[in-house]
Amino acid sequence: MQAKEKNYRLRFGVIGVGIQGEKHVKILSTHPLVEVVSICDVNPERLKEVSQKYGINKTYIDYEEMLAKERLDAVVVATPDHLHLKPVISALENGINVLLEKPMATKLDDALKMAEEAKKRGLLLYINFSNRFNPPFAIAHKKFREGELGKPLYAYFRLSDTIYVPTKMLSWASKSSVVFFLMSHTTDLARWIFNDEVRKVRAYAHYEVLESLGIRTPDYVTAVLEFRKGGRVVLESSWILPETLPSIVDFNMEIIGTRGAIYINNTFQSIAVANATRHYYPKPIVLEEVNGRFTGFVKESIFHFVDSLASKTEPLIKVKDGVENTRVLEAIVESYTRNTEIVLEENR
Repeated sequence: MQAKEKNYRLRFGVIGVGIQGEKHVKILSTHPLVEVVSICDVNPERLKEVSQKYGINKTYIDYEEMLAKERLDAVVVATPDHLHLKPVISALENGINVLLEKPMATKLDDALKMAEEAKKRGLLLYINFSNRFNPPFAIAHKKFREGELGKPLYAYFRLSDTIYVPTKMLSWASKSSVVFFLMSHTTDLARWIFNDEVRKVRAYAHYEVLESLGIRTPDYVTAVLEFRKGGRVVLESSWILPETLPSIVDFNMEIIGTRGAIYINNTFQSIAVANATRHYYPKPIVLEEVNGRFTGFVKESIFHFVDSLASKTEPLIKVKDGVENTRVLEAIVESYTRNTEIVLEENR
């Protein structure tokens, strides 16, 4: 990004304005240093809806056209999990910084191509592992970094969704899985909190419920990650929890260290609501409008990218974090597919 005049606002575009993409539009529109100038989506009706809701006049069906025509400082890529490579590479080739929704990719080769292109062009490629800004997990990271709980030895992460997600929310569930959609979060948190790289993976998956509905993706996956320094982490993710639960997302963690332990329940966020038709848990820690202002860790991660771009400082989340995350996720899939332990390269 070239040096700008004092009152210059960063010009953003957003590719993919589904559920997550709209959150980016909403949040970016509140940042004083940002102007969302254009959005792109393959669904014309959705494009019209979001553009009218947020007053964005420039809309595109083809992201290549948007990237070529608009003078952008940065673009958000919030396309489905398996469709990240082409828009990211195109944005980078056009000299545009990228905020990429997790997972970085569903193939390690794709992640490596993106990382190489960003490095070659000296551009910022930020993978939105937003849970690093989620207060309970950030506190866990801090407690271990400061030595209060000693060295992390063992952790258990459970992040699952109700069956609503693969059957009603995502039209492309069969092109992804709980590994990329959910374990991308927990794998990143494990690497971050343990401050180490994974050396071995053993994973198991089960196909039954979703497959019977014509959705070829695992019902659940469990994985054991072994780190270079000896730490172990168990990951568990499912896409078949009942819709009758009060939260679409079930998220819990425990970490045992050499001098203590920490326990996090991120499912219940201090508030439960029961109306005439249902009982549910709002998510104020995730994203909520409070007295006319947005708050939550989703906002904080996006604002961090903007602030890093504006100040030309290195962000908390590096390109390597996305690459190593994808490496582990690919190993999880390979492990349960081949029914064997996968040893990752040591000198990477």
